Parts: sequence; structure tokens; C-alpha cells
Amino acid sequence: MEKLKISVLGTGDMGGAIATALHARTSHAIHVRGAKEDSISCKKLIDELHLAAATDGDLMTSNVVFVVVPPAELGRVAVTLDAYRGIVVAVSVSREVGRDGQPSSAETLAASLPGARVVGAFTSMWSDAMRDPGPDGQVSAFVTSDHDDAKAVISALATALGFHAVDGGLLANALYAEAMGMFAVRLAIDSGYGRTIGFRAFNVR
Repeated sequence: MEKLKISVLGTGDMGGAIATALHARTSHAIHVRGAKEDSISCKKLIDELHLAAATDGDLMTSNVVFVVVPPAELGRVAVTLDAYRGIVVAVSVSREVGRDGQPSSAETLAASLPGARVVGAFTSMWSDAMRDPGPDGQVSAFVTSDHDDAKAVISALATALGFHAVDGGLLANALYAEAMGMFAVRLAIDSGYGRTIGFRAFNVR
């Protein structure tokens, strides 16, 4: 896989885990930006991992931009990325996804960024799994998109990060993967599995 320029927009729990995993397990050029100005979590990543801060120019010239911000911030992110024409990976998950027809975060971004190739990925797992997925291929990363080329790039990234990349079909299916993420939250909290719970897709025969 060619060396990519990747920006991670949103450096909270999951965004920080993604930036850390990309830095540790790939040779791609990683840039980071917090969801808000003067983000403490972003500064910490830059200082500890010696990552580059993502300028507006960096965002526009990135091959891939991960969007890992609270759902309420998606509108502001769409304004920032309005002119972007690369691959946008939607990792944000709303606790209201699927309720009363609420769309997925991936679909929301795609509607706001018609020039970008939006992919939904890594939404069915906790940040703990991103930081340490265990044995290679043990945890599935469901990758959805209406753009096959973008889906292939993110699937290859998922594999490089140690996940079992699963073709999740069209972007409309991102809603189900995001709902799985909320189910993982409930299983962790209500059923005692904790934050290391993950999903694995496999054929029984």
C-alpha cells in the first residue's frame, strides 16, 4: 500500500486511539486536529507521539480524513471539509441512530459532502479494541461505502491495523454498523463484558 497522508479530525477517546494505532502500526503520515480549538487531547497526541497538527491545507491535501467528533459537531466539520474531494471516514456514532428514522453519521456526512467519498468504518468497536485488537483478524471492522475504491483503501487500512475487514456493502448499511456500536456499549455496561468486547463476522461452514 502506498504511503498515505491521513488526518484525524477529533482527538478524543476514539480519535486518539485511531491516531495512535495508525502511528504505531503503519508508516503513513499522520496529522491530527481536535474537534475544538486548543484541544488538550490533540496537544497531548502531538507532544507524546510527535504527530503533526493538521492545518486547513493539510486537511484538503490528505488522502484520507477520519471524522471522529460528537454527532452535534458534524455540521461544523462539513463546513470545514466543504471543498474536500478525498476519502472521509465517518467514525462518529449517535446514541439516537436508527431511532425514529434518524440517519447514520456516515449518511449525514455524505449528504453534506457530495464531493467527498464517504466511508463508514470502525463504528462497531470500543476505542480499547482500536488500541489493542488482540490477535490479527480477531475483531471485524465493517466497512461501508457507495465508492468501491474508497472502501478498498479503508479495508486495507483496517487489515494493516490488525482487524478483519468486512465489506459491509453500501453506505446505507452504515446505520446498522453504528447501531452495533451502541449495542457494544450496552453489552459492556449492562452485561458486564467491559470495553474490550468486539464483534467477529464469520461463516459457520
